[in-house]
Amino acid sequence: MQIFSVGALISVSISTDRGSPLCDLIRFSTRFTSGQENFGENRKRLNTATAHSRVGIARVCSGMLIVSTALRSLVNRTLAPFGEPPPGGRFESIDTLLATAERKTGLLDWGDPSFRDGLSVLLGALEEVPDLTPLGVVTFNNMIRQALVNRLRFLRDSAPRRDLKAPVIITGLPRSGTTVLHRLLSLDPSFHAPPLWELLDPFSVSNPGFRRWRTSAQITIKNRLLPNLDRKHFTRADTPEECTLLLANSFASPLFWDLAPLNDYLEWYQGASQRPVYGEYRRQLQVLQARHPDQRLLLKAPAHLGNLSILREVVPEARLIQTHRDPTECFFSHCSLRETLGRFVMSAPSREFIAGHVQRVFDFDLNANIEFHEDHPDEVVNVACGDLRTSSLEVLSGLGGALDLEWSRETADRAAAYLEQNPGGRFGKHRVSDDDWGVSRETVDQLFSIYRETFAGFIDT
Repeated sequence: MQIFSVGALISVSISTDRGSPLCDLIRFSTRFTSGQENFGENRKRLNTATAHSRVGIARVCSGMLIVSTALRSLVNRTLAPFGEPPPGGRFESIDTLLATAERKTGLLDWGDPSFRDGLSVLLGALEEVPDLTPLGVVTFNNMIRQALVNRLRFLRDSAPRRDLKAPVIITGLPRSGTTVLHRLLSLDPSFHAPPLWELLDPFSVSNPGFRRWRTSAQITIKNRLLPNLDRKHFTRADTPEECTLLLANSFASPLFWDLAPLNDYLEWYQGASQRPVYGEYRRQLQVLQARHPDQRLLLKAPAHLGNLSILREVVPEARLIQTHRDPTECFFSHCSLRETLGRFVMSAPSREFIAGHVQRVFDFDLNANIEFHEDHPDEVVNVACGDLRTSSLEVLSGLGGALDLEWSRETADRAAAYLEQNPGGRFGKHRVSDDDWGVSRETVDQLFSIYRETFAGFIDT
C-alpha cells in the first residue's frame, strides 16, 4: 500500500474532547453511515456542527478517503469556503506554510533548503488539478502542514553519528506482496516495524497512547465511510505501514501523486537527485532507532524500487528484500486502488489519466531497478509473491540466513496464527477490471516484458 496514501489522509489532528462539537460530529458520522438518521436531520446536525467548528470539520473530513455520493457532495458543499482560492491560488504560499509550522513547533531549523524545490513544484501541480474538490484542497493542505511539522521535529532530534542497526527494507511493485511480507516479518520481536500511528506523527513528544487513540478514532470514521477499502488495503492504527510517509517530510514522495495524478510533480521527481532525500531518510531512521535501541527497524515501501542504488549508498547497513509479481496484475490492481483514492480528492478521476500516470511510474522504477540488479546481482533477496501465497512460513524460514535472523518456533506460531486470522479476501475479494483504462492487457504485457523476463523465476505465469 499503498496506503501510504490512506495513512496520509487520516493524519490530521482533531480535537475529540468529550462534549466538543467534533465529538458530536464523530457520533453524527457514525449514525449517518449506519443508516440511523435520515438525510434531512443529518444535514441540520452537520450545519449546527459547522457553526461551532468549520475548521474542525475540515480536519475530520480530511481523514476520510471516499464517502457515499450524498455525503461526499454534502461535505464538499460544507467545505466550499476552504476550497475557494486565496489570493494567488488554492494553497497558501511556501512562506506562509513554513511560518505556520514554526509557530506550531517553536522550531526554526529547516535544514537543507532543497526541500523547498519539491514543495514548490507540488503546490504548482496541485493548482493545475482541474477537478480537485474542496475536500481535496483541505486534505492536501493538511498533509503538507503535517509534513512540515514532522520535518522541523526530526531535524531537532537527529544526530548524524547515531548508530543504525542493519535495518531490513522491503520493496517491490505496488500490489506485489510487500505488505503481507512486512507484516509477517514484524511478528519477530527482534524487529520494530513502525505502525501507522507512529509514522503519521513520528517525532512528536505527545503521549504515544494518545497518538494511537487519535489514529484509531480517525480510522473508525474512515471505516464507517469506506466499507470497501479494506478489501484493497487493510490498515489499522497498530498495523505496520510504509516509510513513504518519512520521504514525504522531504517533499519527494509518491505519497502525494498516489492521491491525484500530478504529472508535473512526477516529472520533477524523476529528474531530481534523490540523494538529499535519502540522506534525510537515514537521519529519520536514526531517530527512530534511538527510540528502539534493542531492535532492528523493519521498513517497506514500493517507493524504493527505483532508488536502490542511492538507498544502498546512503544506508549501506540495510538488508534489502524485493517482492515480485506479474507486472500486468500489479498495474491494473494499483490503478484500481488509485481510482478509489482519487475519488476522495477529485470530483471525477479519469481512468485513462490514472493509467497513464501509473505507466510512467512503473516504467521509470522498473528500468532503474533492473539496472541495479544487473550491477549488484547479490545485493537483494528476491521473493516471489506466489510463494508468499502458498508457502508463507517456508519463505519466512528461508529468509532467516539472509537477514541474520533466527526464526524461532514462537514466532512461527505467531505467523501461522496471523495467516489463519487474516486469510486472503477476508474483507471481500478485490476484483480488478481491465476495462476502460485506455490500455489493453496485451499492451501492458508488452510494456513490462523486460521485467518479466529478468525475474521470470519469481513471477507466476
